[in-house]
Amino acid sequence: MRFTQHIVIHADDAEALIDLVRAWQESETAGQSGNLGGRLLAFRDQPGRYVLQADFSSFEDAEVNNDRPETQAWAARLLELIEGEPKYENLDVLVDF
Repeated sequence: MRFTQHIVIHADDAEALIDLVRAWQESETAGQSGNLGGRLLAFRDQPGRYVLQADFSSFEDAEVNNDRPETQAWAARLLELIEGEPKYENLDVLVDF
């Protein structure tokens, strides 16, 4: 079953977030471990609040991806850009439409 993780964050520098996401997209490791890509979403009515959505072929692939050193380094850079703690939401994909 496909799996999606949402990471809800607050940050003041949208351009830095965009740069970080683009750097991941352009890396050679972005598509490994069942990573199907994702999105950076901004709350229209809550400036500075964002959702990082990461899609995986399965929950197990997401766990493998999370344990990779490249992912851990990327997550550390993310933590430097945000305020407070990220909120993780783990979702199973039931239907695409």
